Amino acid sequence: MNGLIEIGDKVVLYGFFDGFAHKTDGTTNGLVTLKTGERVEIPLEDIMKKDQIITKKDIISRMKQLFPLSRNEWINEILHEFGDEFGLWKYNAGYEQGKLEGEWVGQQLKDADKIRQELNKPIVPQFVADWIEYCKGEGLTLLGSLDPIDKFGNSLANSFKNDVKVCISWASRNSDVFARAWLDGYEVEKEKRYLVKVKGHIHENILVYGYGVKRYFFSSSLEGNKRAKHTRKELEDAGFGWVFDCPGIEIEEVEE
Repeated sequence: MNGLIEIGDKVVLYGFFDGFAHKTDGTTNGLVTLKTGERVEIPLEDIMKKDQIITKKDIISRMKQLFPLSRNEWINEILHEFGDEFGLWKYNAGYEQGKLEGEWVGQQLKDADKIRQELNKPIVPQFVADWIEYCKGEGLTLLGSLDPIDKFGNSLANSFKNDVKVCISWASRNSDVFARAWLDGYEVEKEKRYLVKVKGHIHENILVYGYGVKRYFFSSSLEGNKRAKHTRKELEDAGFGWVFDCPGIEIEEVEE
């Protein structure tokens, strides 16, 4: 069974006509032997010769044998007779199929857009990423992040750890990148680190940050609780931005 047949549907049984069965009420049924060997009684009016049953294949085969003009007349007449019903069925079927395909295509486009956004996230410096997260955490909008002042003229970024003016300046100069980073997410730029040395000096010639004393100073040794590789921002925040323009200082870009 194909799953479409239901109880009460009319069916066709194929077999061999095997005689008559005369009933006591005066009626006569036909005896039909099925392929399984069973013999069943069927009213004579319900029995047809096999060559009397017209199938879809029979109709198509016969129409193919017609001359093109006659075949077109048949097709036009059939469509005239059943066109409205057939058209409505085709429309409904097409509409439902279109909805399914439209939903599938729509989901594919959404997935593709999501993948595109993930693969093409803008790259921003760490201090910009910190600023975006701070503003969102404070409930500021994208526009508000460029001018974090309340109606009384008070700053809404007093607790931000970095220089707010530097962040806003970067966001203003790179407005498209900043907006995309705010809306779609971002990747943090891998900051370069530098080794800062005093030219011509052997002792106390390397700029380090002492974790214990929590300050920068020049040292001849990298041993101990010190950091010798600094980002430009770390140096600028500590007041050592001048080293990048000083002729007596050697700046070497180093790996992490």
